Amino acid sequence: MTVINITNHGRITIPSEIRKKYGWKDGDKVIIIDHPLEGIKILPYLSEEKIRGILDKETGIKIIKEILNERRLEIEKEKQRLFREATK
Repeated sequence: MTVINITNHGRITIPSEIRKKYGWKDGDKVIIIDHPLEGIKILPYLSEEKIRGILDKETGIKIIKEILNERRLEIEKEKQRLFREATK
């Protein structure tokens, strides 16, 4: 837990270890959410470009997983075919 002060202008300083952990630099934007049950949350602001990159990455991962699943099914079918041929 880190305790920080709020200035008379309502400014806070996010500790350097947290900024480094999340790669936040001078000029980066954050979003503050006032959640009724969980309190205040600070999240990184994601530009459309960053969101597209994340979605592209996730889409790529999904496609790879689908290909791997299809390949596993093909291998299983081939094993079953070979087993049937060997037991004739």
